[in-house]
Amino acid sequence: MPLAKDLGIRTETPANCQNLGDVRQAIDTIDRTLIDLLGLRMGYVLEAARFKPDVASIPAPERVAAMLPERRRWAEENGLNPDFVVPLFSQMIQWFIQQQTHHWEQKNAPGREAE
Repeated sequence: MPLAKDLGIRTETPANCQNLGDVRQAIDTIDRTLIDLLGLRMGYVLEAARFKPDVASIPAPERVAAMLPERRRWAEENGLNPDFVVPLFSQMIQWFIQQQTHHWEQKNAPGREAE
């Protein structure tokens, strides 16, 4: 896990915050990092479409079934309620599947030459 200072947070831990400004700066920095990471994840999700032979192979329910228990464990290891984290990831995964499906269909549209 990256350290707070590696993310650009002024205080090393939440307990080191001196005022509400420190707390807000940390939260904003974390949220920006989460969004940056989601963008990076999207790049990998779209690239995965290159290795899928057809649209039917995109959802990969066995992969999703393997991912969610792992995310549950990660949540528990970090003191987070898995009843929040697992549905969050489930929704996120379904959205990324939709994006990958659309991307695959665009890349493989009839009449489109292979790039």
